[in-house]
Amino acid sequence: MRRVVFHAFGEPGAVLVTDEVPDPVPGPGEALVRMRLRPINPADLLTVRGLYGTRPRLPAVPGYEGVGTVVALGEGVSGPAPGTRVVPLGSNGTWQELAVAKAAALLPVPDGIPDASAAQFVVNPLTALAMVEQELTTGPGDWLVQTAAGSTLGRIVLQLARIDGFRTVNLVRRPEQAAELSRLGADLALAADSPDLGRRVAEACGGAALTRAIDAAGGPMAAAALSILSPGATLLSYGMMSGQPIPVDPGLLVFRDIALRGFWLSTWMRRATPERRTALIQRLSGLMGGGLVVPPVAAVYPLERIADAVAAAERPGRAGKILVEG
Repeated sequence: MRRVVFHAFGEPGAVLVTDEVPDPVPGPGEALVRMRLRPINPADLLTVRGLYGTRPRLPAVPGYEGVGTVVALGEGVSGPAPGTRVVPLGSNGTWQELAVAKAAALLPVPDGIPDASAAQFVVNPLTALAMVEQELTTGPGDWLVQTAAGSTLGRIVLQLARIDGFRTVNLVRRPEQAAELSRLGADLALAADSPDLGRRVAEACGGAALTRAIDAAGGPMAAAALSILSPGATLLSYGMMSGQPIPVDPGLLVFRDIALRGFWLSTWMRRATPERRTALIQRLSGLMGGGLVVPPVAAVYPLERIADAVAAAERPGRAGKILVEG
């Protein structure tokens, strides 16, 4: 089978290679999945660079999510049956044609969810749902501030806003991104370095309290989000797209009682009760199956063109995720 692998941590374009290895065999409690489609996420590329929260043993195959079809079951496994389309939850190494996963962690995909959405089921939609609905309990009439709003997750948040009835302040890097998000239904979209940002936001929101925020960028964009939050607000930091630390004014934390904390889906899923995890997954399945949450796709590349796919994934201004098939 073909796979994408790296033997040393470094820049993806320099260390990722495609090779051929014997087909893997599932062991007890495992299943063999023929992968059909998988996205390139920032977490994947941070892992290749050795900068993610966990570092795999080398050589390693990247990829934390994707969609495929069960082709074989290991000893003691009764399902999902071969031929079932599945999403491997909590699995690593999806950037290969055949992947071994724990059978108990395979989520059968309803027929109403297309491959392009199922391939992105875990990282962005589940993270968005858990942060917005579970952690921040954002509901009708509330305002949510988000940075990197032009990202795939940011666009999913706009879809959730239509579903749940909340409103959004969207901070982006470039004015043209703001115009695009406004066309997609953003209530307010501004470049994070806009002059008089606080005044413009306050006027647009009619003085409403801004007590909920999510940040994927870090650096100056996160600082801009913190600066416009109301007393008692919480900002969840879930990414580091800028590669820069968040410059925090202690006065905001002390005198406005603003809470800044991290969010990592892996930790959330580990700490959540089984009932809470199941409810989150079922809700997303329903939203995707009904066409209400559709992760955007910018382009699809074959596995053997992984270098081109990675270059496209790191290109700014994309309107969706880069997917890899095969």
